[in-house]
Amino acid sequence: MTDISPDNPDKHSSKNAPEKSDPSLLNRDIKEQLLIKDRAIASAIHGIGIGDLEGNIIYVNDAALRMWGADDPSEVIGRSSLELAKDKEQAETIMLELLKKGSWEGEIEGFKKDGTPATIHMAANIVYNDKGEPICTMDSFVDITDRKKIEEELRIKDFAVSSSIQGIVIGDLTGNITYINQAFLEMWGDDDTSEIIGKSAIDFAKDPKQAEEAIEAILGKGYWSDEIDGVKKNGSIITVLVSANLVTDADNNPICMMASFMDITDRKIAEAKLEAANEELETRVMERTRELVLANERLLTEIEERKLAATSLREKEEELRLQTINLQETNTALKILLKQREQDKEDLEDKVLSNTKKLILPYIEKLKNSGLNSRQKTYLKILDSNINEIVSPYLKKLSSHLQNLTPMQIQVADFVKAGKTTKEISELLNLSDRAIEFHRNNIRNKLGLKNKKINLRTYLLSLSQ
Repeated sequence: MTDISPDNPDKHSSKNAPEKSDPSLLNRDIKEQLLIKDRAIASAIHGIGIGDLEGNIIYVNDAALRMWGADDPSEVIGRSSLELAKDKEQAETIMLELLKKGSWEGEIEGFKKDGTPATIHMAANIVYNDKGEPICTMDSFVDITDRKKIEEELRIKDFAVSSSIQGIVIGDLTGNITYINQAFLEMWGDDDTSEIIGKSAIDFAKDPKQAEEAIEAILGKGYWSDEIDGVKKNGSIITVLVSANLVTDADNNPICMMASFMDITDRKIAEAKLEAANEELETRVMERTRELVLANERLLTEIEERKLAATSLREKEEELRLQTINLQETNTALKILLKQREQDKEDLEDKVLSNTKKLILPYIEKLKNSGLNSRQKTYLKILDSNINEIVSPYLKKLSSHLQNLTPMQIQVADFVKAGKTTKEISELLNLSDRAIEFHRNNIRNKLGLKNKKINLRTYLLSLSQ
């Protein structure tokens, strides 16, 4: 800068004379530049700190104070930067590397003023003077705690999706598959994701029209859930329960589709078998019911005939006296017939009860211990209750003699009467052999058979006579 005022004639006495700088103006420019730099550092949105070569903090800007949760620089100035680190050994290692190499950049964990943890991305360097001598350290750092938390949540969600036991598929808005997890890969009998990624989800459906309607429902309503048949890699058919939804961004704009798949092939087969068994059982019950109705009708007819005969006998008293001997024989025959009918009825009841215990109850008990869902367990419970309701009248004769026995002991006694061994009873009731023996001994005690050489089954059979 050249001063051309009349007060300084020597400054322009010669046109060719070199200009000389005014020291006061030069100092003012330096001060202005330093002030600008100071204000720039102080107002930076990133935290900036300056420390001596021993790691003690000598300056922090406002962003650094806010990041640490402090209100005044005095809370930080003079403290060692190591105090703010979560891992002191890591901080010492970083300081040594900084002094050795002149710079360091990376992530480090520390604590805020209130003790909450914070993850910081820091870039540090050594500041040198004009002579190249180190005079201090300068750090620039950004709080990435929230970003790390989001990254960790995304990592956990990604792991949860990839390790889910249900098949997970993500596709674009046209239905093309962009991601599958391992469960889906195994469900479709494949071992290479490249054979699936990029294909349309419609290609895996047995009925392409149903798959197209599902995609339209997802795009229109935002979700779709139903059963659908698919074709595995080997060509076999698999039935899956699909729950799909439209994935949107923060502004509710659709970005992709996501679906979960559950293989219910075995369940559908089991349901079909159970339905067939139910139909067969209903048929048998209807047949038995018809037989009982016919038997009752026959008995009612016979009773009505006897009433008519009695009326006729009263009207023809004189004639009856003449035919007394013949009527006595006839009455005797009728009694024998009725007794035989009663015996036939008891035999039929015993057969129904026996067949139920042999052909139905064991399978119901096995079904109870199999892996059924809540809906199947409800159907099984209703089925079990209805069967017990049907056969309960046939158990009254035995139960009336066993008033002092518990329900479990009555059940064990009934199986013993039916000729079941201890092992067979334990399998039917899902109990141990020792538990069945315990119940048998208690039954003998309550029936007064303790220390008596009387067969328990023989005695129970005698109670049914």
